[in-house]
Amino acid sequence: MSVSQPKLPPNVRVMIGLCASPTLMVIGFLLYNLATAQWTEIGISTLIFSALGFFAYSIVITGRVPFLTKSSN
Repeated sequence: MSVSQPKLPPNVRVMIGLCASPTLMVIGFLLYNLATAQWTEIGISTLIFSALGFFAYSIVITGRVPFLTKSSN
């Protein structure tokens, strides 16, 4: 039997979205550089910050923290 994870409250999701909003510019910068074949200008910090932004917005959209499961005994 699978135990479904409860969704985060809306106010927590809004706060995560507000804190992660600067990552939208970095994600846009990353996509622009990939689209214009300027991949040499992309640094490791851009990749890490973009990955954190994608992770944060996946939490905001779904309301659940990925990779967090409860063990059922």
